[in-house]
Amino acid sequence: MLRLRSEWGVAGIAYSEKMEIEYKKISDADLRAIVERHARFLASRQGGARASLKFHDLSNVNLHGANLAGADFTGSKLFEADLSGADLRGALLFGADLRKAKLCRANMAKADLRGAALRGADMPRANLSEADLRDGYLMRQKNGEIQATSPEEAHSQLSSATLVGANLSKAKLANAFLIQTDLRDTNLSGSVFIGADLSNSDLTGSNLEGADLSDANLSGCKLTGAILNRALLRDTNFEGASLVGALLDEVDLSMANLTGADVVKRLEQMDEKVKQILLDHRDWIISNGRKGVRADLSKFDLTGLDLSKVNLSAALFNCTVLKGANLTGTTLAMADLSFADLREAKMAGADLRGACLERATLNEADLTNAIAGPMELRNGQGWPTKFALARLVRATLAGADLTSALFCGGDLTQANLKNAQLNGADFKDAIMTMADARGADLTGADVRGAIDFRLEA
Repeated sequence: MLRLRSEWGVAGIAYSEKMEIEYKKISDADLRAIVERHARFLASRQGGARASLKFHDLSNVNLHGANLAGADFTGSKLFEADLSGADLRGALLFGADLRKAKLCRANMAKADLRGAALRGADMPRANLSEADLRDGYLMRQKNGEIQATSPEEAHSQLSSATLVGANLSKAKLANAFLIQTDLRDTNLSGSVFIGADLSNSDLTGSNLEGADLSDANLSGCKLTGAILNRALLRDTNFEGASLVGALLDEVDLSMANLTGADVVKRLEQMDEKVKQILLDHRDWIISNGRKGVRADLSKFDLTGLDLSKVNLSAALFNCTVLKGANLTGTTLAMADLSFADLREAKMAGADLRGACLERATLNEADLTNAIAGPMELRNGQGWPTKFALARLVRATLAGADLTSALFCGGDLTQANLKNAQLNGADFKDAIMTMADARGADLTGADVRGAIDFRLEA
């Protein structure tokens, strides 16, 4: 029997401290039997039966790695349950209590999660593609840390859930409440956020390509390095948001509210101003900082600019748009190029020793024979070049010196690494699908967790 005493809800079921539900108890033996019969059901074997666990108390159960695709958990209590790695594709979790559940790498594609309570759930790398989360509420942060919020404070459904790196592509999130949500590096491509409230959320590095954000509230959001290509932004509120470093191809911002938003700017009289910045930077280098000014071109749109063979050591290009720029033979040692848009940039022979390219986008960039080994410091230690979490899809790094370079978490899909010096490089958790590393020196390289890594193309 279900008794509701709540003034807030989603699709008829919601959770708060005021809700009372009489749950059915089940023994471990009976639960194992149900899971086994469900496995036979999925395999179309005799004696199989679909798991029906409606309104059961399954708190703290261990269903790690279980195949429960299509199972019915409507209204059930799965508080602190271990469902990590479980197959929950198409499962009915309507109104389920999944607070503090372990869902790391769980497959919840096309699951019905309407009204589910996921506050404090641990969901990194979970797959929620095409899941139904309409009117759901996501986690909250305070002072940079994930903290639980009471229903009275935020009416939260998924508050404090950890979704970093999760897959929510094509998910239904219309009218969802996602205030101060940590969605870093989350795949939200093609998702529907019409009327959703994502204010003050962290969407750093997230993929929102083709998402519908019409009438959505993204005020105060951090979208640095996010992909917003072909997103629908009709009446979207970006007031006070940070859009520097975001990719905005084929996007119409004319109807979006950009009041106070941080966006890249074009330099007026660019040629003259850049020339003066470069002269001041040259004096700064020659005088070891006693004269001149360190070049700071952060957050500017320098698309197609010719900076070939210029000495820009230690220059600042944070969140700068350098798409198609000519950086052939340019010295960028110890430069800050984090979050920079370097798609299709010409960087052959560039000196990138010790440079920071974390979260930069270098898709289809040409880094042939680039020098990106460590910068030797005065104390004798080497400062590695950082490509961590960078996008290097179809980039050319053939013959480049990438000794000890950090590529951890980066995307090197179809990258050309032929004959490159990769000794001591760090590829942990990098995506290497169809990357060509033939002839490369991988002595001492760390490829633990690398996806689709292989030496032969």
